[in-house]
Formats: sequence, structure tokens, C-alpha cells
Amino acid sequence: MTEQLGQYCDFHVHQLDEIIKAASEERWLVRRYPTIYGTVNNTKAFYVLNEFNIRSSIIRTLTMDLYINDHHFETFRGDGMVISTPTGSTAYNKSVNGSIVDPLLPSMQVSELASLNNNRFRTLGSSFILSPKRKLHIEIGSDENNDFPLIGMDSEALSIQHVHDIKLEVGDRFINIIKLPDNSFWDKVKRNFL
Repeated sequence: MTEQLGQYCDFHVHQLDEIIKAASEERWLVRRYPTIYGTVNNTKAFYVLNEFNIRSSIIRTLTMDLYINDHHFETFRGDGMVISTPTGSTAYNKSVNGSIVDPLLPSMQVSELASLNNNRFRTLGSSFILSPKRKLHIEIGSDENNDFPLIGMDSEALSIQHVHDIKLEVGDRFINIIKLPDNSFWDKVKRNFL
């Protein structure tokens, strides 16, 4: 089995000689990858590098009102949502049929998890991408099924009960990654998925 590098790594730890050579020859670039900044219940602030997700903790639909820049967009009913950065677009977001987004586009993508769409309930039914000028506000309905949603950030679960208000936007912080010029994000996408 060959070792594979992730979306962030251009070297393996055992390639120390190659890392030193690339540094001495100044053969690398620094890429700035966007983050998502958010708050839960207007108090707990955080940044995420890949994705923020919210899911029902029971086998029932979760009801959420989505607002874009304080304007109601939709009432979502389903298993949950994945909100990803461009670099996170190749992870959980991709597995729920979201788009892969170039990390040179500071943005966040909102993807649905098993939305309920019928004659009574309707959602967009596809992922959408928001620019840094847009803010996403999620209000969790007061239904008893919504009291204990599961919240994850970059694969880490948050233990917050009675979540009712989530605000997300493209962060003002970036993650700087050292990379080789001949190993772009799209080279890695091709290597990992095609």
C-alpha cells in the first residue's frame, strides 16, 4: 500500500531531508486557507478549518430556520447541516454530495443532510456557497426533538445542551500552509479522488 498525503501535507515526516532541501532552495509557497468563525448561543466563539456540522441526536428530523444576512432563507427539516470551508469541501461535505471548492475562494458551503422534501415541507435540496460578505444564522426550533443536537467542529464533538442559536461567517483568520509549487490543491484532489 502506498502512503497518501492529505489535502494539507506536501511531505511525510520521514522526508526530513527533502523538507530541508526545499527550505534551503526556497522551493515552497505559503497558501492561506480560510476558516469559519462562529458562535453558539451568542457566547461560545470558535474557528474551524474544515467544517462545522449540526445533526439530530435522535432518529427524528431536526428543524432549523436559516437566515442569510438576517433575511429568512428557509426552514430546514432533516438530519442536519454541514457548513464547510473550501479545504473542508473535500471531506464530510463531499460525502454528502457537496461541491469541491477552490481554497483560493474565501467562502463557506452549506450542505444538507437528508432533508425532508414533500408537498408540505420544502428545502433548497442542494448545497450553496456563501461569500465573506454573507453571514449564516441558524435558529434551532423549540421542538423537544431539537433540545440536544450533536455539534461537531473539525471532527470534534461539542457538548452543548439546549442549542438554539448558531451564527457562522467566513473567518478573519487564515491557516498558513507551506506547500510545494508543483503540488496544488487540484493536484491533490486528482490524486485522492480520480
